[in-house]
Amino acid sequence: MKENKKVELKKNFKIKIPFSVVEKKMDEDFLELSKNLKISGFRPGKVPLSFVKNKYQKDVKAKVTEKLIQEEGNRKFEKKGYRLAAQPNVKLLSKIEDKVDVEVEYEFEVLPEIMLKNFNDIELTKYVANVEEKDINKVIENLFNQYKNYNKVEKNRKAKKGDRLIISYKGYINEKLFEGGASEKQTIDLGNNNYFPEFEENLLEKSKDDKVEFFITFPENYNRAELKGKKAKFNLIINDILEGIKLKSEDELAVKTGSKNSKDLREKIKKELQNYSEDLSFNMLKKTIVSKLREIYSFQLPQILVTREEEILKNQIANNDKNKEKSSESKIKKEAEEKVKIGLILSEIGIKNKINVTDKEVENALARICMQYPGREKEVIDHYKNNSNAMNSLKGPIFEEKVMKFVEEKAKVTKKVIDSDELLKKLSKDESKNNMKGKNG
Repeated sequence: MKENKKVELKKNFKIKIPFSVVEKKMDEDFLELSKNLKISGFRPGKVPLSFVKNKYQKDVKAKVTEKLIQEEGNRKFEKKGYRLAAQPNVKLLSKIEDKVDVEVEYEFEVLPEIMLKNFNDIELTKYVANVEEKDINKVIENLFNQYKNYNKVEKNRKAKKGDRLIISYKGYINEKLFEGGASEKQTIDLGNNNYFPEFEENLLEKSKDDKVEFFITFPENYNRAELKGKKAKFNLIINDILEGIKLKSEDELAVKTGSKNSKDLREKIKKELQNYSEDLSFNMLKKTIVSKLREIYSFQLPQILVTREEEILKNQIANNDKNKEKSSESKIKKEAEEKVKIGLILSEIGIKNKINVTDKEVENALARICMQYPGREKEVIDHYKNNSNAMNSLKGPIFEEKVMKFVEEKAKVTKKVIDSDELLKKLSKDESKNNMKGKNG
């Protein structure tokens, strides 16, 4: 798309505050201070002004000067109609001395002017999937595998997939027991992939009371930094082998899973699958919307926002991908620019169309987070309410979701019904494309 004429977002201006204004405000503060000071040897409200000026001259001057600079700067911003991209850099050009006017220079970047397009001209394809009987049957089958009755094997046979093993083990790195590497009478269901595949493979075809020794290497992306890429030795004993017995009927399965009967269970599954399908569909649509918005808008980006986003991305890479190939500076910069651009567009759409995050929406989001930390609800709520960054991280996704839905409602949306498996594949393919695009910069 043709680039718009370059607009200079970096601005600056100077302000001068006559010393007479500073002096007058200082005298007002001295008078107010003398009325409220409690100093030994003086009655309340009777502290001489000369004493107050002599003792608090420096503090009052600094406080008054800072306040006047802020007020005068704000008046200038309001008069010019500047929308700041970030807090301005304030440079003092004069000395804070008697009889000297205060001179200050403001340096800052403003937000670009974004002329919103007609959303009716945006054409979108929304892929939707209806829940079919085969989808429900697949979930039922998985539930039958999860909710088995387990009985001890009648004869001492070897372990196979589908069995539940009771095991005790100790794990060592460099012949030292590592933290969290030991457990007694632990349950493991073979074939459920709850452990590393290598761990389970070493238990297949083993019998009760067998002692097993094997080595595994923790993945490079393991969630415990001290274990990433480390080779560990495990000494293990199989305490018992239990055989999974499938439940006799769907009604029995329904009761096990907290439903009234088979019909009730299937209705619940259908509702959950439909909600999941709608979420997948909307997630795909959001990616399309972002792509469209990125394509139809062109404007200058405030460098301060791009630099800030670059630092965030670099920190994420440093924390999460220590052992992976370093991302190039150009790739990081491009990703930062795209994030800032989309963020500014969504923000402008929200502002122009009065889209806001309500208190109720924030409360609902907090309630969902609190459910993950039972017994620590007050701690979670206090954390968000006393931390503006945390609260913004909560409001941001809600705001983005509302803006996306607004665009969807205004745009020309063509719905295309596809198979649920196809929807999943399409989403996976879309994500792979984005990852490849990021790798190729």
